[in-house]
Amino acid sequence: MKNKLLLLLALSIAFFTGCKDDDDPEPPTIDKIVGQYSGENLKATIDGISAPEGTSVQIIQKDDNTTSFKLINIVPGYPEFEIPNVTFEALSRTYYSQLKGSITDNVSGYTVQANANIEDEIMEINITITEIEGEPASAESFYNKTFKGEMAIDLGLASITMTQRVYVNKPSDKDPNKLRLRIENFSFQGINLGTIQLDTVSFVKRGEVYGFTAKDRELTDLEIPGVTGVKLTAHGAIVEDHIMKLNLVVDASPLTVNVTFTGDTITESTDTKINLTIEEDAVVSQPDNSKTPSIYIFKIWETATACQLKLTPKIELPKGATLDSIVVRYSDGTKSMLKEGESIDFSKIEGEKYDVKYHITPEDVRYPSTKTLRLEKMPEFKSIYKMNSWITPEEKEYQEPVNMASSNMAADFFPLSGVMIGHPLTATPYPVTPDGDAAKIITRDTYGGYITFMEVVLPKVTAGTLFNGTFDLDPKAPLKSTHFGEAYRGTAAPVAFKFTYKYTPGTTYFNTVVKTEGSTTTVSAEEVSGKIDECSLIAYLYEVDSYNDYLDGTNINESKKVILKAAFSGGSQDNFIEKTVNFEPTGNGSFDPANKKYKLAIVCTPSKEGDSYKGAPNSTLWVKSLEITY
Repeated sequence: MKNKLLLLLALSIAFFTGCKDDDDPEPPTIDKIVGQYSGENLKATIDGISAPEGTSVQIIQKDDNTTSFKLINIVPGYPEFEIPNVTFEALSRTYYSQLKGSITDNVSGYTVQANANIEDEIMEINITITEIEGEPASAESFYNKTFKGEMAIDLGLASITMTQRVYVNKPSDKDPNKLRLRIENFSFQGINLGTIQLDTVSFVKRGEVYGFTAKDRELTDLEIPGVTGVKLTAHGAIVEDHIMKLNLVVDASPLTVNVTFTGDTITESTDTKINLTIEEDAVVSQPDNSKTPSIYIFKIWETATACQLKLTPKIELPKGATLDSIVVRYSDGTKSMLKEGESIDFSKIEGEKYDVKYHITPEDVRYPSTKTLRLEKMPEFKSIYKMNSWITPEEKEYQEPVNMASSNMAADFFPLSGVMIGHPLTATPYPVTPDGDAAKIITRDTYGGYITFMEVVLPKVTAGTLFNGTFDLDPKAPLKSTHFGEAYRGTAAPVAFKFTYKYTPGTTYFNTVVKTEGSTTTVSAEEVSGKIDECSLIAYLYEVDSYNDYLDGTNINESKKVILKAAFSGGSQDNFIEKTVNFEPTGNGSFDPANKKYKLAIVCTPSKEGDSYKGAPNSTLWVKSLEITY
C-alpha cells in the first residue's frame, strides 16, 4: 500500500511539473517589442488627453544597445521627437514590458516624459510635455546673419530636400529681445510659393542654447494655390552661437507641411560684377569691366557688315554667382533665350531699347542683378561732309547735319542759365541751323554772369560750333563737352582740307572778363573797339592710344598729340567760295598708321577766339561742304 502511494505521488509531481513548463509565460526581451505602434496597437495619452489620429510611437534599439522612443506627430512643432536612453523592464504578472524615458531638450524647448506598457503587442503610453520657458535674451548679435543649410519639406509623402537660407534681422518694433526671420523663394516641387517672414519673434536662452518660438502666425506673403489663411508655427534654436535648427509647421488646410532646417552662419558675396568680352574684328573697344556697374558698351566699327556682327560674347562670373538666363531683345520686338557661348546676330539689334540682358544671381541670392550688353557704333572719318541732309535728335527740337555734331544741346540750357544770372535767355535761335543747302553757325549774345551754386561762368559771347565727333554736355566745363574727331584708319596721310563757305562778322567785339576776389566771382563784358571778328575752319589729325580717346575745346589747339593741321581763319566773305588749305606738320610726330592710331577732326566756328569767350554777337558762318583729300 505504501509503495502505491509513493508511486501516485511521483506521478502527480511529474504531471504538474509538465503542466507548468507548458503554460507559464516567458519574460519578453527588448528585441521582441522593437517596432512601430500605431492605430489599434497604440493607446496613448498626451498630458492626460487621448492622442489624436495619426500619432505613433516607435521603439528603436541603437547600435550601442540603448533604447529610444521616437514620438511621431506628438510633440508640437516636431513631427518626430526622440527620447533616448529609455529603460526596459519585463514585469511578472502574465509578463509584460514596461519602458520609461524622459528628456529635457533645450534645442526643442521641451521636457518630455513617457511611460509605456506593452502587452499582447499593444502599447499603452502616457506622455507629458512641458515647455521650457527660458530667460529673455538679446538677439542683436544675430541680426543681419545668414544661416545656410539643408531644408526638408514633407507633405506626408517622401520629403524633398534642398539648400536654403534663413535670414535673421532686426524686428520692426526694434525690441532687442526679438528677431525677424525670413525665408525667401520658399518652393515645393519647383513651384515658388513666396516668402516666409516672421516678425517680432521672442528670443530666449535655455541653458547654453538660444531659442525662439512663434505660434499660429498668419503668412500673408506665402501663396499656396487654392488655399487661403495660411498659418505657421515655428520652433527654433541657435546652438553654439552659429548653428540654427528650425522646425516649421505650415497649416494650409487641408494640407499640413512640415519643414525642418539645419544650417550654419555664412557670409556670402553680393558681387554681380561680370567680365564681358567680345574678341572679334568688328569690335573697336571693350568696356572697362572694372568700372562698369550694369551696362556694358562695346564699340564696333560703323562700317561692320551683317556677317561681321554675328558675335559671341564671353562672360566671367564672380565667385559664387550664377548666370540664370540670357535674353536678347531684337529690333523687330521679338525676344529669345540663349545659352552661354551661343553667337548673337547684332545686325538685328539697334537702338537703346534693344539689347542683350544677362540675369545674374550672386552668392547672396537676395541681390540678383541684370547686366545689359549694348553695341555702339564707332564713327569713322568720312572724306566729304555735305550740309544738305539733316536729322532731329531724339526728344530734341533742333536739327544737326547728318554725320556731324554741334553745340546746339548747350543752348537748351540757356533759359535756365538766364534765370540764374537775372537776364532772360532763350534756346533759339540755335547756334547751328539749316539754311538751304548750308549749315548756318552763329555766335550768341549770352550777356555774361556767374552761376554761383554750380560755379559756372556764363560768358558774354557763346560761339556756335559745328564739328565731326560727339557732344556730351559738361555743365561745369562747357568747353569739355565737344569731343572732336572720328577714327581715321587711312593708310595715307591727309593732304588738304577743302571747304565751301561764306561769313559775316558781328558788329561789336567783346571779351568776357572773369574776376574772382575771395569767394566772389564776377563776369563782365569788355568791348574791344575796332576789332573785327573772324571765322575759323580747321582740320586736325591727332594721335590716340584708344579710339575712345578724344581732344576737346580745352586742349585741341595746344595738344602735343596733333601731328598735322590745316587751319583757316578769315573775315567777311559775302558769297560762297571754295577754299583749299594744305595740312602742315606741327612738329609733334610723323604719320605712322602701321603702329599708331589716329583721329581726324574738323571744327568750324564763327568766332575764332570763341574758346576764350571772345567774339562778336551775331557773327555768322555758312558752310556747304567739308572735304579732306589725300
